[in-house]
Amino acid sequence: MHIVFFIERRDRVLGNAAWLAPLVLVLMLFFSMPSHAAAITVTDDAGKKVSLSAPAERVVALAPHAVEIFYELGAGESLVGVIAGSDYPTEARALPRVGSYRGISLEAILARDPQLVIAWGSGSPQAVIERLRSLDIPVYVSEPRHLLDVADNLRDLGQLTGRRVQGEEAARRFERRLAFLEQSFEQPPRVFYQLGAEPLTTLAGGHIVTQVIHHCGGQPLFAESPVLVPQIGRESLIQAQPDIILAASKNDRWQAAWQRWSVLPAVRNERLHTLEPDWVSRPGPRLVKAVEQVCRALEPH
Repeated sequence: MHIVFFIERRDRVLGNAAWLAPLVLVLMLFFSMPSHAAAITVTDDAGKKVSLSAPAERVVALAPHAVEIFYELGAGESLVGVIAGSDYPTEARALPRVGSYRGISLEAILARDPQLVIAWGSGSPQAVIERLRSLDIPVYVSEPRHLLDVADNLRDLGQLTGRRVQGEEAARRFERRLAFLEQSFEQPPRVFYQLGAEPLTTLAGGHIVTQVIHHCGGQPLFAESPVLVPQIGRESLIQAQPDIILAASKNDRWQAAWQRWSVLPAVRNERLHTLEPDWVSRPGPRLVKAVEQVCRALEPH
């Protein structure tokens, strides 16, 4: 009985082999096809979804802070074009330029044959961004307005370049350092950030520099202004009575112009502090160094 059953089962399997082989072939082809579920999709700082079918290997970055992010991720070799002013790290200085703050060449970007373009929300011409999208070139708009937006950019660009783990690690390093530096005071010092001298300008609450001052426990003056870069009259500043004045500069010469304004507590108490320009003006990985500078400046004497 057992022998007969085995023979019948063997005959049945052999008889089915004719249709099993094509089925196996179809299944093999199906599982070897690229899966749409594997596509990379992130949301940029403009709220738009950016999707790639595979990690980008040729990228044009239209902002110096984005270039710094790529090198932080170990993805510097994927950069095939950058904007003038992209000078950190040193290797970035040798990359082809596709424009400057005065203008960006669409033709120069296209000549680099990018699979992804990183645009600067407030620094890249909208017409160039729209034209790139119309040519089906993915564009990620980077415009960090809050400190943790930098960490989000690290994660997003890590995913878009196939370096998700590196992006997550870099983001966590940034977040841990921010958390360590955060400080507060019972009486927050009134802080004036000097952007320009003639005319006298500052940055309002929508700018990341203002967020740095908040993070360090300061009260940024004129943060409630409806425009991002308000022009400030000397009378308004005297009325505001800043305890601390900050400015980004390569040297301390800017401080001399304030010496005749001893009516201001910041001048009277010698609390004028110079910040490293690239650290505080670029919302990239080195921004945490600017946070450290500002926090140190705001500490009581």
